[in-house]
Amino acid sequence: MCASKSTSLMELDMGCLVSLLFFLFIIATKFDCCIGHSPKALCREEEREALLSFKKGVDDPSNRLSSWVSDHEECCNWEGVLCHNTTGHVLKLNLRWKVGQYASSFGGEISSSLLDLKNLQYLDLSCNDFRRINIPKFFGSLSNLRYLNLSNAGFGGVIPHQLGNLSKLHYLDIGDSHYDYRNSLNVEDLEWISGLPFLEYLDMTNVNLSKASNWLHVMNKLHSLSVLLLPSCELLAIDPLPHVNFSSLITLDLSYNDLITSSFDWFVDLISLTTLNLASNEIHGEVPSAVRNMTSLRFLDLSDNNFVGSFPDWLFHITTLEHLDLRSHGFGSNKFEGKLPHDIGNLTSITYLDLSFISLEGEVPRSLGNLCSFQLSNFSCYRPRKSLQFLSLGGNQLSGSFPHTLGECKSLEYLNLGMNRLSGPIPISLGGISSLRYVNIRENLFKGSLSTKHLANLTSLKSLDASSNLLTVQVSSNWTTPFQLTQLYLGSCLVGPAFPAWLQTQKNLQSLNMSYAGIIGVIPAWFWTRSYDEVDLSHNQITGSIPSLHSSYMYLGSNNFTGPLPQISSDMEELDLSNNMFYGSLSPMLCRRTKEENFMGDLDVSGNLLSGELPNCWMYWSELAMLNLGNNNLTGEIPSSMSSLIWLSSLHLRSNRLSGDVPVSLKNCSNLAVLDLSENEFTGSIPAWMGKFNGKFIRFFPGFDETTHTPGLMVLLLHSNKFNGNIPLELCHLHSLQILDLGNNNLSGTIPRCFGHFSSMIKPSNSTFFPFNNGHYFGFQTKDTATVVMKGLEYEYENNLGLLTGIDLSSNKLSGGIPEELTSLHGLRFLNLSHNHLQGKIPVKIGAMTSLESLDLSMNRLSGFIPQGMATISFLSYLNLSYNNLSGKIPSGTQLQGFSPFSFIGNPELYGAPLTDDCGEESKPKSPIPDNDDTEDNGWIDIKWFYLGIPWGFVVGFWAIMAPLAFKGAWRHAYFRFLEEMKY
Repeated sequence: MCASKSTSLMELDMGCLVSLLFFLFIIATKFDCCIGHSPKALCREEEREALLSFKKGVDDPSNRLSSWVSDHEECCNWEGVLCHNTTGHVLKLNLRWKVGQYASSFGGEISSSLLDLKNLQYLDLSCNDFRRINIPKFFGSLSNLRYLNLSNAGFGGVIPHQLGNLSKLHYLDIGDSHYDYRNSLNVEDLEWISGLPFLEYLDMTNVNLSKASNWLHVMNKLHSLSVLLLPSCELLAIDPLPHVNFSSLITLDLSYNDLITSSFDWFVDLISLTTLNLASNEIHGEVPSAVRNMTSLRFLDLSDNNFVGSFPDWLFHITTLEHLDLRSHGFGSNKFEGKLPHDIGNLTSITYLDLSFISLEGEVPRSLGNLCSFQLSNFSCYRPRKSLQFLSLGGNQLSGSFPHTLGECKSLEYLNLGMNRLSGPIPISLGGISSLRYVNIRENLFKGSLSTKHLANLTSLKSLDASSNLLTVQVSSNWTTPFQLTQLYLGSCLVGPAFPAWLQTQKNLQSLNMSYAGIIGVIPAWFWTRSYDEVDLSHNQITGSIPSLHSSYMYLGSNNFTGPLPQISSDMEELDLSNNMFYGSLSPMLCRRTKEENFMGDLDVSGNLLSGELPNCWMYWSELAMLNLGNNNLTGEIPSSMSSLIWLSSLHLRSNRLSGDVPVSLKNCSNLAVLDLSENEFTGSIPAWMGKFNGKFIRFFPGFDETTHTPGLMVLLLHSNKFNGNIPLELCHLHSLQILDLGNNNLSGTIPRCFGHFSSMIKPSNSTFFPFNNGHYFGFQTKDTATVVMKGLEYEYENNLGLLTGIDLSSNKLSGGIPEELTSLHGLRFLNLSHNHLQGKIPVKIGAMTSLESLDLSMNRLSGFIPQGMATISFLSYLNLSYNNLSGKIPSGTQLQGFSPFSFIGNPELYGAPLTDDCGEESKPKSPIPDNDDTEDNGWIDIKWFYLGIPWGFVVGFWAIMAPLAFKGAWRHAYFRFLEEMKY
């Protein structure tokens, strides 16, 4: 826990470290010269009793203070206690719990008896666990303290202002690397800090300073301050400083706050600064130009802000920089314009450079090789130092070839060029960097081979990601690798046809991705006996059966696996076996009881040959959040044990032969956001309780206090079942609903007017965000899908599911008119009301549905004119108004006239383009109108039989001619003789 206190920032900033060590040396020499265990140094009786009283209040489960006993009179020899050589006064009390220490940390209460240690100069209680008790106020009365370290000790509440009485204090650390929102350290104000005139080091990491709006002005009063660490303090603004008093500042860390736009003019006076960390704020505008005056700067982190504008190439003239981080992690973060400047070669002292995801363009300059030179450092007593060790340029738009000069970076350990537009072959020189541990070149346009010449000398390699390139892996099956990988990603590279046998030598491999890799045939038996964290072999042509699986995340979809479903370990969290040829029942895999709790969160076995009834053992899989059993041959009813799946957010049962009513027990799955029961044989009415799936606050995981808000039902697909009765009005309560498909059932009654209140369909959405496709909800890799009929065709949506909004009520027995309220759904992208008994006029305001891309009102009894506003729906690309009783002229405008005449056929009183004859004269179609009184087929049955008869007529006609020629030799010879004569 306490190890996290030693951040990479402090490890990399050697100048700060040197200064800090010097400072601590000065403190130590002030009293350590008088500290010892001389036989003449006798423990003071009153101080020995004070220490024993302190021990009584402390919880010490590992008996770390076993030497603190009353019959051991010499307290100066006790654990953690140091005394003055001659006076015997206790000067130093070090009770810090060290990482890796066998004994447990302290807890309990802190006795005020410490006040009897009147000469105490050094107190360290860090890295213990005092269970969020308040920092004792009496600490402010330890007037001789020079050093106070309470970091990561589990204190909470308001920091007592009495600490401001410690006027001799040089070092104060009350930071906490483990934030606890329930009772974090906080302050009412910071004025008490000004009472510490000699303070040189201040760390308040994760202390809530949101109420201390004047924090900068208070800190500016500390003339001796050298190190100021205020990360994650909820700072909101930086007020202008008219004059800088703490110009001796060496290290300034304001990272992970909420700073937005502020004046940084006062940076000009921080000429001694060697470390500046402003990462993970929301600072807008250009990078503060005042930074260019920090000529001693060695550590600069501006990552994850909102900096924009031209790339600040002047940064590359701060030649002292050893660590530079400008990366962006999310949308709206740092976005710079322009190319990577040639001046990057000036950073000859750099060891860490991260410029990933900041929109850089152009080719990588050759001067990058200057960063790899082996030279003397001005900051290491003229001893040689390592050159560039960490380089990340990933997630930009860099083009051109692989930067060959990187082959000179013999100290490089981390290389990320992924997600760019780099092309050409991988240079052999890459294989000469034996120090490389991590290589990421994914999602580029590299082509050619990746062979042993590239890999043979990479003896330190742990992670290789070359996925999504045009590379062919050319490695012999008996190759002896020089490395032991933990991660290997070769997805969309040509690895096959054989499964690489050399992987058997990789004993430490935990993550493997060889999807879309052209692998054909059977996986070796040894592979299934090993345990991995993550394996993705999807979208290959792998055959054979799978005996058992032992990985946490396994993606084997879209292959040719056969046999029964494999046995799985209880610690598996995600499993994708979709689109294979597994057969048999689900029960052997799911209903085998084990002593261990199952942690499966995502299970996809869709698109197989599974049969039998759904097992009634879902109580063993209570952690499931996504379940896809679609496109199999499953039968029977939904079992009652599915009510145990209280975390279930996505349930796909489409395209099976399930029957019966939807059980009321399913309403316990109240976190559902996607429910797909389409293409089954469910009967009865649509349950009204589905309208209660409207989102709520839940614990994120069982046993955790953190909560999240479930989105409510977003996708409801009940297409092609045997549901009957009216559409329940309760569905109108589903404010998050984006897709509603009730088509091809036996529903009757009218379309509810309250459908116009679906909040998620009212405003157009330009975001592709969908909770389960972005790792937002439960973090699963498998993406959710929805299959809908749109524009007359069936589509499966995945990546753009968040954009899709639509209603399909087609092929039912709905009557009445089209509610005017539907026209308020301005964000609706498709609407299908065809094949019903709808009457009346098309709503006049339908032109307000400006997002519509597909509209099908065919095969109804609609009458009247086509509203003029329909011609203004610019995104409309599919329209079917055929076979109604519409009349009048089709509204003019390029939108409607661009559709086929078949979009309007079957309306005898309708005329105008595109319904025109060959002479350009407007005419009225002669097509018969189907009899809408026929409740079974709406008159459409004749047309269906016509289209069904076309292929059969072709087959019969074809074989009527070809069969005699095939089986009658005389006919065949006569036919070909006739053709021969026709040539002449």
